[in-house]
Amino acid sequence: MKRALFTILSLVFLLGCSKSSTDSTSEFSNSLTFGTGLNPSNLFQLTGVGTVFQHGSTIYFRLESQDDMGGSTVKIQINKSDGSAYNSFTFTNPQSYGHILLSSFSIPDVGAYTAIGILVTGSKTVASSPLTIQ
Repeated sequence: MKRALFTILSLVFLLGCSKSSTDSTSEFSNSLTFGTGLNPSNLFQLTGVGTVFQHGSTIYFRLESQDDMGGSTVKIQINKSDGSAYNSFTFTNPQSYGHILLSSFSIPDVGAYTAIGILVTGSKTVASSPLTIQ
């Protein structure tokens, strides 16, 4: 099962999204969403989208940037409800262009958090979203 999950996530990373440089408006937005899995017919879509998850479960995320990520490493910073840092997860971007990165992480502790999607190159915050672990 882990091998299949790794293969699926690897394919998602390799299929990155890009847009033509001639577009005058971006078809992408700055957003961070969470889900319980990936849609097998479209690996750029999350299933079970929400912000409340069971402790220890795998939480899939989709970070979308209006601007091209330019191959930047992505950091998901998890802060406690009081704003203090809880944990962070770092994900290597598999290609030098694209607007979307999908992967997963797990939070073992019950609580209310804020997740922040950051492009490490330039230390740019893309989006944030509340996250509750029950």
